[in-house]
Parts: sequence; structure tokens; C-alpha cells
Amino acid sequence: MPKTAQKATTRAHANIALVKYWGKGKGRNVPATPSIGLCLDALKTETTAERLTKGPDRFSLNGKSATNSTKKKLKNYLDLWRRLKLIKGHFHIRSKNHFPQGAGLASSASGMAALATALSAFSEKNLSKTEISRLARMGSGSAARSIHGGMTALPTGKDPVAHQLLKPEEIPWGMVIAIVNTKEKKTSSRDGMNLSKETSPFYQGWLRQGKKDFSEARAAIVKRDLTRLGQIMEQNTLAMHGVMLSTRPPLIYWQKTTFTLWRLAEELRAKSLECYATTDAGPNVIFLTHRKDLKKLQKEIEKVPGVQKSFISLPTLGAKIINKT
Repeated sequence: MPKTAQKATTRAHANIALVKYWGKGKGRNVPATPSIGLCLDALKTETTAERLTKGPDRFSLNGKSATNSTKKKLKNYLDLWRRLKLIKGHFHIRSKNHFPQGAGLASSASGMAALATALSAFSEKNLSKTEISRLARMGSGSAARSIHGGMTALPTGKDPVAHQLLKPEEIPWGMVIAIVNTKEKKTSSRDGMNLSKETSPFYQGWLRQGKKDFSEARAAIVKRDLTRLGQIMEQNTLAMHGVMLSTRPPLIYWQKTTFTLWRLAEELRAKSLECYATTDAGPNVIFLTHRKDLKKLQKEIEKVPGVQKSFISLPTLGAKIINKT
């Protein structure tokens, strides 16, 4: 039986989905579509969990007390671990995001992956990465991918768990992130997914296409075929946003600069700078390209009016404990 901690600090990284997860299936936070994500070094969350002598649980984010809705979500997640008899007692959770939160950059993925990894330090059961990934998914679907790092797939099923497709050093590509707006979106991804499922006339078609895109993207990854992977990524992203736009009321996350950046990707490919765009549930645009072209691509992105800033990000490792006492 492992020795449990009194305090643990962890680090996890957000992963940007190349094949998107949008929609809930049946079960405990089960994704309706399979997904593939790339874990990025620039999108980092650090979380410290400390055991309290008595309750209630306490939560702070970026140096401030968490909002009531966030407190409720996190308490429910800790209650899940307690019901499963993995942890006992109460905790003070302090988390810091080193990138914009709630702006379509997968902050829930890194945040929940960091929390799940921190809680594992208090478990009397020695949890494997597979088990932690499954537990992370119960808090945030995309967090399951951030546990493993590199390029990771999350299938569908009754109780799916993510698995790594490529290690960071095996991935010949990187990403450039173009920040258009850092404000937290009005409709969360979780609420948006449920609304799309209930109201979009295109939702069932999206589920069918997502499975096909997942299979074809995996084949392209095996071949290290950026052209095919990039095409699938763009088509899959636009299909997801098509579902969002057809949701009632519509979920419109894009801004004028978002459209301009997507056009830029098309223009740069015509000029032999191969890159492809994707956008999560937010206005910011992330470009996939060869590692050798990252700096050149960033220079082109920074010429676009409306881009607040941009930064290069490389594939990175999964969630880990960086201090434990």
C-alpha cells in the first residue's frame, strides 16, 4: 500500500484536439465522439492539493477564491473520489493556469488532469496512468488525453480511457497559437455540448463523421502525413462549428480575426508554407505545421490585424507530480 501525501504539487498541459470531442454519450462524462489531441508545452497548469484537518474543501484559482460554480464542480469531483474510496478527508486545492482560461484553449483539460494527478498522491491505492486518465475524464473529457501527453487518442465506449499514439519526441510537428481574445466564453463547452445534442439538426451526422475522421486521422499519424492529417483536422473543426452554428440558440465563438486567420492558412499553403488551422470552442486559432516552419509561420500570423499575441508550442509530456510531502 503506497504512502499517502499531506501535500502534492502537479503539472499538466492542455492538449489541442486535432479530431474534436463535442457531445456527451451515455455514462459518467463519456464522449459522444472519439478524439485525438496534441499536448503542448506552452499551455501549462500547476495545482497544489493539501490535506486539511477538517472540512469543508477549499478551492482557489490563480490566487483568488474560485467562483461558486467552479467550487461546486470541484467539490463534486472530490466527492466522486471519496465515493470510490480512493481518498479520505478534505483538501485545499490551489491551481494556477499559465495561459488564458475558458477561452477555447482547453484549460479544463490541463486543470482537471493536474487535479486528478494531485489526488492520486493521496490515494491508498496505487493508481496507474490508465486509471488516472479514466478518473480525469470523469471531470473533463479532454483531460483524459492530458494525462498521457504527446499525441493521444480518446475513443468512445461505456467507460473509455485515453492512450498515447506518439511520444513527444516522435512527433515531427508543432503548433503556433494565435490569441484573438482571452475573455472567458459565455457558454461553457459542457453546456454547449448538451445544447447541440438537444437542438442541432446536424448532430447525428456529426457523430457519424467524427468516427470516420478519427479512423482516417490515426492512419495519417502512423504515416506522419501532415497533409492528410491537416486536411482532416480542418474539415473536422469546421464540421464541429457547423453543429455549433446550427444549435438553437446558435453557439458563435468565432470573431472577425478568426476568419482572417483561417484564410491565412489557405493562403500560406498556396505559397508552399504548409500549415493547417483549428479552433476549439472559442475565437483563438491554432496552426499545425512542421517544426522547421514554426518561426516562419509565427511571423506571418503576427502580421494579421486583431491578433493580440502568438506563441510557438511543442509537443510535451503528460501530467506529473513535481513535489510531494
